[in-house]
Amino acid sequence: MRIGVVSSFPPTIGGISDYAAHVTEYLALDPRVESVTVFADQQPGAPAHQWVGRVEVRRVWQRNGIGTGPALLRAVQTLRPDVVWFNLGLTMFGTRPIAAASGLVAPLVTTVLGYRTVATLHELPALADLGALGLRSRQGRVGAALVPRLVLRASAVVVTLDRYRRFLIDRYGARNIRRIPLGGHDRTQYEAEPQRETALVFGTFGPHKEPGLVAEAVARLRRTRPNLRLIVAGADHPRYPGFMANYCVRHGLDGSWIGFVPAERLAALFAGATVVVVPARASTGASGVIYRAVSHARAVIASDLPDFRGLAQDEDLQLTWFAPGDSIGLADALDFLLGDADRRRRLVRHNLQTIQRLKPAKIVDAYLAAFDDPRRTNDVTEMGCLAAIGGLLPALSTGGEA
Repeated sequence: MRIGVVSSFPPTIGGISDYAAHVTEYLALDPRVESVTVFADQQPGAPAHQWVGRVEVRRVWQRNGIGTGPALLRAVQTLRPDVVWFNLGLTMFGTRPIAAASGLVAPLVTTVLGYRTVATLHELPALADLGALGLRSRQGRVGAALVPRLVLRASAVVVTLDRYRRFLIDRYGARNIRRIPLGGHDRTQYEAEPQRETALVFGTFGPHKEPGLVAEAVARLRRTRPNLRLIVAGADHPRYPGFMANYCVRHGLDGSWIGFVPAERLAALFAGATVVVVPARASTGASGVIYRAVSHARAVIASDLPDFRGLAQDEDLQLTWFAPGDSIGLADALDFLLGDADRRRRLVRHNLQTIQRLKPAKIVDAYLAAFDDPRRTNDVTEMGCLAAIGGLLPALSTGGEA
């Protein structure tokens, strides 16, 4: 099978880019796959064409460029893959409405041209905080509302949360929906907790996920836990360039922010944490940070948001919760978890056992099943309720309610 992938891609920083790099790496290693070619975003200093392991990367479109759609279609027509996979964030192609529309209409066009087209939607406008997504203008909101109707014309649509799958079925009557979790990571190993109590905040940051809340909670706890350390690791969210530099000046993080951490250093980063905090005020889909923290055997404290609750329920993960934006509640949750090493061990043990069924090989199996559906139909009205894949019920499900 020859797979064409439309996605942002490293060195672009962000969850969509990281997910594309992670999944394509394992797709390219699968013996059922002949080739994987990523049609990626152009970045300063990044070559127009390169190989990343066994993955071919062609940088053919520019974020916020109005010519994204035609550029993608030319690239697809040149390659003529067996399947085109769109790995989509709502503002991946840009925050300018015309630029976003130029890219987001491409799955409809490739479907009409006869390519088997699979689209992963990481965010749903109707269930998201559109302000957090950078879609504050009226045009942006109207465009976002049209995205599901455009993307649902694809051969198959993948979502990462079951609440998204149920919404698309109930709202649009869609019958071509599959849920494939973000999944865990193979290259992890259990490391003992550090001697010094440490709270880690990791990810990409913006107004919807700002580390100052954790800094406030840590400062409050230092009255009774004077050695408690805070590490903030990550970069600006692509929608909010310059956010962290300005934020540190305004709020001060006492040198806690260490900046972007490359993939090869993440094991050491998580090994240096006692707990991982996910302090989002609004969520934009499933949390890759939660999956990564669990894979690295760390207990997680997360904002009690519907997407995160849904993720925990979907995957049977055990997390510790606090009300979004509540620094006092977060301080109480931190104090409780830091004071109970046995509870942390129980949480880690349970989550590690659970995440084993969501290793990369299982996620690849699920995607290849979506890419190679035996019915090979682009008519969504004929897409029935497919069986669960690879024994992952209810983690991977399609069509009607699981």
